[in-house]
Amino acid sequence: MSDSSAHCLLISANCMSSPYPVYPIGIAYIMGALQRHGHRADHVDILASGGYEVLEQRLTQNNYDIIGVSIRNIDNVDSTSIQELLPDIAEAVRSIRKHSKAPLVLGGPGFSIMPERLLDHFQADYGIVGEGEVAFPGLVDRLMAGERPEQKLFAHSLTCFPDFPPLYSDEVTPYYVGRGGMLNVQTKRGCRHGCSYCSYPAIEGKKMRYREPAAIVEEIGELSVKFAARYIFFTDGVFNDPDDRYLEIAEALIRAGNKIPWCAFFRPQHLPKEALRLLKRSGMAGMELGTDATCDTTLVGLGKGFTFAQVEAVNETIVAEGIPCAHFVMFGGPGESRKTVEEGLANLEKLRSTVVFAYLGIRILPGTKLHDRALLERVINADTDLVRPVFYYSPQVDREFIDGRLRQAFQGRQDRVFPVTDREHFIPLMHRRGYDGPLWNLLIDTPPPK
Repeated sequence: MSDSSAHCLLISANCMSSPYPVYPIGIAYIMGALQRHGHRADHVDILASGGYEVLEQRLTQNNYDIIGVSIRNIDNVDSTSIQELLPDIAEAVRSIRKHSKAPLVLGGPGFSIMPERLLDHFQADYGIVGEGEVAFPGLVDRLMAGERPEQKLFAHSLTCFPDFPPLYSDEVTPYYVGRGGMLNVQTKRGCRHGCSYCSYPAIEGKKMRYREPAAIVEEIGELSVKFAARYIFFTDGVFNDPDDRYLEIAEALIRAGNKIPWCAFFRPQHLPKEALRLLKRSGMAGMELGTDATCDTTLVGLGKGFTFAQVEAVNETIVAEGIPCAHFVMFGGPGESRKTVEEGLANLEKLRSTVVFAYLGIRILPGTKLHDRALLERVINADTDLVRPVFYYSPQVDREFIDGRLRQAFQGRQDRVFPVTDREHFIPLMHRRGYDGPLWNLLIDTPPPK
């Protein structure tokens, strides 16, 4: 290794394991990018290691040149049981500052939502906004050359998907495979949709960048052989892209004889039965649908671009093809009123043979249309610090009314879940019993264990 090569430490400080732990794939891509630039990197995952002792050991046993911390989430975005995650990051930062003088670089999707605020909050040296495969190795190169840039934030949007696979850690990966057999794969970046609450366009941009289907199939095969992955979750913000490139992935999986079940997050629109049959043949074992709202008024308020009649039609087609599916919805968004709550609950009754996970309120994130609306409606003001969880509730209806109606409507039903934390015990319990995957499909057919 040359004198300009760096020994980096990348830290995943996320300690949230609900509803199930998810491998930090962003760090895996940065690990691969650093390797291609001739740098060496260690990966410490606080969740997988069971605490901060491993981090302390690495910091005392190694003299790292640069240390990166990934902030995946700021909180759990659930108003019924708020879990703030930045204290975990703070604990990692304290350990770093105690044992190392290396430059501290923050990154990850959670950081990219409010980079200036979080850089200041943690008193870090530098930050990477958005995709880091070019920006982070570039910063490492400059630091190893003896530079100390005055610029604190760096961004480099990629024009295409990285042409190399993520580098999974041999030490970290078994933890995730051991809890449901799942590993995650990304097939594209970017989102053309304009949902009012969503930060994806700010993080990944609106330009769609697709990965070659052959590379995706190869990675799935490697995850199966090397790490014994038994289930794949495609982590794209929306799997069924407007260009129908997702169908090419299904065709490639079929040609390769894929036997590993998979699931993904779908937009409930433009999913004809021919496409569903192709997806099912390729191994699709379930679909998570970003329905988000439950009537046309609130769908418009969120900028979803489809109607509830389309949601109902898609659900009927999915059920007819024998595919398990779950809808994720939010009550209390823009335009919500007592009338729309009742209309929404009635609409949910039309979604047969499916699970519905309901949330109350919507986490306000800077740079989104919902943030602008919250300012206009004086739900927040310009001085509101969004580092702490702040939720949007429609001024037209009381939060307590929605909470009460949801609990009343869903009472005694295993296929209608609110609050979502009520089912937190279910998935890890079934994983321990040997079941693989997200497992919400069991709520459709069998009662949950007590």
